[in-house]
Amino acid sequence: MRRRRDDAGAGTVLALAVVIVVAGVVMLLAAGVARIGDRSRAQAAADAAAIAGATVTRAAAARGATAPADPACAAAAYAAAQAGGGMVRCEVDPAGDLVVAVESGDRTARARAGWKGVGGGPG
Repeated sequence: MRRRRDDAGAGTVLALAVVIVVAGVVMLLAAGVARIGDRSRAQAAADAAAIAGATVTRAAAARGATAPADPACAAAAYAAAQAGGGMVRCEVDPAGDLVVAVESGDRTARARAGWKGVGGGPG
């Protein structure tokens, strides 16, 4: 006598396979969204740092002084930290613009801010 094959439980196995595939897709999407968030956070921190440092260089220029890099970079580093990033590079170029690189998560963003010709500033 031949034994009849029983399909009981086949639907459970198929449902489990679908759940595993969907969970994998959701995890991949979440990782992609996190990377986008890291990039946005790094750029926002770099922008804030550059603006904070440029404020210091503009104040120095308004007094007729040369914009020193140390106070401008200190202000930029503080702003970057407050925005959730860490300063990687900071320099004041000869034109008085502050150039920064800020790291957040595994992303690094760069920004430049200056004071010349903005808001009635010198130059």
